[in-house]
Amino acid sequence: MCVNGRPEDQPEEMRDIAKLRTELFLQILGLEGCADTVVGDALLRGVSGGERKRVTVGEVLVGGQSLFLCDEISTGLDSAATFDIIKSLRTWCKTLGGSVVIALLQPTPEVVEMFDDILMINEGYMVYHGPRTEILNYFEGHGFTCPPRVDPADFLIEVTSGRGHRYANGSIPIKDLAVASEDFNNLFCQSSIYKKTHEAISKGFNEHQFESPEDFKKAKSVANLARSKEKSEFGLAFVPSTLLLLNRQKLIWLRDPPLLWGKLIEALIIGLVMGMIYFDVSSTYYLRMIFFSIALFQRQAWQQITISFQLRRVFYKQRPRNFFRTTSYAIAESVVQIPVNVVVSFVLGTFFYFMSGLTRTFEKYIVFYLVLLCFQHAISAYMTMLSALSPSITVGQALASISVSFFLLFSGNIILADLIPDYWIWMYWFSPISWALRANMLSEFSSDRYTDAQSKTLLESFSIKQGTDYIWFGVIVLVAYYFVFTTLNGLALHFIRYEKYKGVTPKAMTDNTPEEENVYVQVKTPGAADQASVGVKGGGLPFTPSNLCIKDLDYYVTLPSGEERQLLQKITAHFEPGRMVALMGATGAGKTTLMDVIAGRKTGGRIVGDIYVNGELKDPANFSRITAYCEQMDIHSEAATIYEALVFSANLRLPPNFTVDERMNLVHETLDLLELTAISSEMVGRLSVEQKKRVTIGVEVVSNPSILFLDEPTSGLDARSALIVMRGVQSIARTGRTVLCTIHQPSISIFELFDGLLLLQKGGYTAYFGDLGVDSVKMLEYFASIPGTEEIRPQYNPATYMLEVIGAGIGRDVKDYSVEYKNSELYKSNRERTLELCEVSDEFVRHSTLNYRSIATGFWNQLGQLSKKQQLTYWRNPQYNFMRMFLFPVFAVIFGTTFYQLSADSVKRINSHIGLIYNSMDFIGVVNLMTVLEVTCAERAVFYRERMSNYYGPLPYSLSLWFAEIPYLVVVIILFVTIEYWLVGWSDNAGDFFFFLFVFYLYTSACTYVGQWMSVLMPNEKVANVAVGALSCLFNLFSGYLLPRTAMKRGYKWFTYLMPSSYSLAALVGVQFGDNEDIIAVTSGNTTTEMTVAHYIEITYDFRPSRKYNFMVGLIVIWLVVQLAIYLTLKYVSHLKR
Repeated sequence: MCVNGRPEDQPEEMRDIAKLRTELFLQILGLEGCADTVVGDALLRGVSGGERKRVTVGEVLVGGQSLFLCDEISTGLDSAATFDIIKSLRTWCKTLGGSVVIALLQPTPEVVEMFDDILMINEGYMVYHGPRTEILNYFEGHGFTCPPRVDPADFLIEVTSGRGHRYANGSIPIKDLAVASEDFNNLFCQSSIYKKTHEAISKGFNEHQFESPEDFKKAKSVANLARSKEKSEFGLAFVPSTLLLLNRQKLIWLRDPPLLWGKLIEALIIGLVMGMIYFDVSSTYYLRMIFFSIALFQRQAWQQITISFQLRRVFYKQRPRNFFRTTSYAIAESVVQIPVNVVVSFVLGTFFYFMSGLTRTFEKYIVFYLVLLCFQHAISAYMTMLSALSPSITVGQALASISVSFFLLFSGNIILADLIPDYWIWMYWFSPISWALRANMLSEFSSDRYTDAQSKTLLESFSIKQGTDYIWFGVIVLVAYYFVFTTLNGLALHFIRYEKYKGVTPKAMTDNTPEEENVYVQVKTPGAADQASVGVKGGGLPFTPSNLCIKDLDYYVTLPSGEERQLLQKITAHFEPGRMVALMGATGAGKTTLMDVIAGRKTGGRIVGDIYVNGELKDPANFSRITAYCEQMDIHSEAATIYEALVFSANLRLPPNFTVDERMNLVHETLDLLELTAISSEMVGRLSVEQKKRVTIGVEVVSNPSILFLDEPTSGLDARSALIVMRGVQSIARTGRTVLCTIHQPSISIFELFDGLLLLQKGGYTAYFGDLGVDSVKMLEYFASIPGTEEIRPQYNPATYMLEVIGAGIGRDVKDYSVEYKNSELYKSNRERTLELCEVSDEFVRHSTLNYRSIATGFWNQLGQLSKKQQLTYWRNPQYNFMRMFLFPVFAVIFGTTFYQLSADSVKRINSHIGLIYNSMDFIGVVNLMTVLEVTCAERAVFYRERMSNYYGPLPYSLSLWFAEIPYLVVVIILFVTIEYWLVGWSDNAGDFFFFLFVFYLYTSACTYVGQWMSVLMPNEKVANVAVGALSCLFNLFSGYLLPRTAMKRGYKWFTYLMPSSYSLAALVGVQFGDNEDIIAVTSGNTTTEMTVAHYIEITYDFRPSRKYNFMVGLIVIWLVVQLAIYLTLKYVSHLKR
């Protein structure tokens, strides 16, 4: 980490300090055990949720700043760990004179006591700002008293939210009590606390703050000294900072072996394939051969957009905090690509060069490799720059496609330089490919193997008329491009920022009517009820009550070293209908792991032990139908609204015998329960963390489960929202459902909503399992009975107490309470009850007799619901679809004006026409192939979650992906083909036009669906980018344009029958020129022969109009095979690692 200080003065000492500080905060934050573990994400299992939050805190704390602003740092942490972290910050604050401002959602009383001052804000109004010790007295003076067993935070939030009537102490008439935030603000502004605070702020850094004038002078001199020493806003000097970033970027690349190996294997395969195809080919194909050897690096560089975007969100977080200079980041991002580019270009270029018919001398090879390497660096820098300029990956891919098509079209190969219209010739001189292609062509044909006459003739046939000086001009221009694009990337990162600030606010409540203005009104929400249970009427829907038992449950994972580590140790427990059981423990103790194992969500590891439901061993097919699982990470389709997300879940997970009215009633009641009704029309992608959390709970509740699992449902919620949610969950349990819930730092009010507790000690051992009792008395009595255990202090939160007792938090060393539990009478009685429930009983219905379908609804309902959802997702993604609708017509105009009414009366012109058809196919195909990756990959984590809950099967999902693309593909292909076709002046026969249009649609859709296939087949989007890059290279190599089929050798010619590009190009060229009987002159060596255009097309390319329908059928077969591949991949391949 970059730390404050002046490393240029004492670099060794500063490095030691940085290392020491890092180790210190790893210890303070309890991260030593996972210091070398990857953080992970929605698909990759890494550190636990609490540990991830502590990593976020730690990366800021190690910086050594004097002011810390911490936003909800307790989310995902247990209450003991939160207390330890806040205590450490307080110690730092008091010892070193720093300042700490922390926003907290559900602070326990012990945490609140750590603060000196409290600032309360509600609806934008400041309702209190002053000493912590005076806040309860302040509100008591305004008519509200905090009861003994209510957390102060809960009390304060309910009071200032207009729901404090039950805390009224009678000193002020009910009608005169403050209700609205504005009322509380007015009261505070009139208070003596406000006046004192205002005076202190107006005086600023002044002598009154210090005990003596000497202390004031000392503090002032220290502050002035610090300011005088401060030379930079950054902790490290430019060079050390750049080296540090370079090392981090290197680690990021090295820790993504699928990406690195994918690039290397792609280079090896493509190099070998190109060498095989062009093995000793005629020099007449050198232009296309060298063109493609350069162009494919442009396709590979396209992958850099995805890589840069995934790193950019971290840059956006760290750069404003002055972790580093933008220049350092841009240089590191660029330099780290150099070794990868060097290896990839060497592997690919070497195989290709020496296997093809190019001049086999060391000098020519070095020139060829140097040009390739310079071009690769230039185009990689260009793509990195585009990622910095773009608001999203989709837009970045669109800009890349524009650039790629321009560079390819005006490279000097698709249309030769002397055929380019004057108004587009500037693009020929701008295109990096044209400089690289011209340099390598001049280098090759300046070798001794060609006579001067041969070189001149061949180069002129390719419209290359420059001298050999342009070899080095090309290298210089490409190097200049590299530095220009890298500089522009740095400037774009520094001055352009695309950040989304999420969270929506329900519409403000209308003003009270005059009659209501002076009345204390209880806002009508589920949480407003006193202590009454907030009910879901849907609890009346029929379901089968279920008890759940786990017996001697162990769980093992295999480490990279091959060693097995045991995470759960012989856990035995039972969970009965109508009860809500808390699953608690230290952060990283195995709470989520245990819940994943019980719920059947683990995709790896080894499970030992038994799980019973109603006396029968768990049947995974039935189990998913009777359970619902609220995951810790909120994974949803961001384009869906809250209402649509709940309706989608209800329509797919409720059995068909439920009526539409019953489903909709349950949805609306759940929205009311979770206070989502006011924002139900908002898209999920716009929601804040706590709002998404409530949506996560909602989509599971509407499935009407018998057993409900919730993994940290209150993380990210404020105290009031958490209490509302948990009261709702309690009401669900009271309907006879079994509820198991992991929870980190519950308030007293929330903790005592639970009926029982399963407490895990570090290492996955059971420290307590049993009832809580009224006011947690049973749990407290159990721990008090263990010798050496400290009793709970008055007014202390029982949840915090028992976590501290078992050694939760950071750095605590306590006795092994799992041994105490195993030796207790409580354990024996619990085990007897568990074994009793493991037996089949007439008390509970056996699920095996209910003939559950693995998926609640039928195929057609699944397909209908999924198709509706996908269409909405596409419609609400204008960056993807409307980008295509705008981009494709624009390029049709560019292509059409470049070839405007170009006659096909010479070999050069005919080849250029074929080149245009090839480039049009390539452009449209590759754009769809690349841009669809982000859309499909974004939904893949949602698919995994929904499939594990048996929303639907893989077949309807794969078909919905197909249906979603159809309307947009039809529109964009009609626009593109119609504009380009008539501008170029191809055949005016209506049949030829519509055949051209249909084949073009088939090819484009095939490429799009290949992109979808790679999205679900590959482990992540970066590797999928590599895969589609390799496939697009194969599509081009075997299309029949870069090397016609007539020139291919029999050993690999059959590959053309596997490529959709081969069928498409043959059909499209055949229908346009296969019947053309115009006479042209064809030169071969020193001989010129006259023949028809149709005959030239047939002998050169093997494209025959009589076979156009055969080619179309072949394309349809490939299209169907890709659809089948998507379905099989969705069914049998999963990259979810848990």
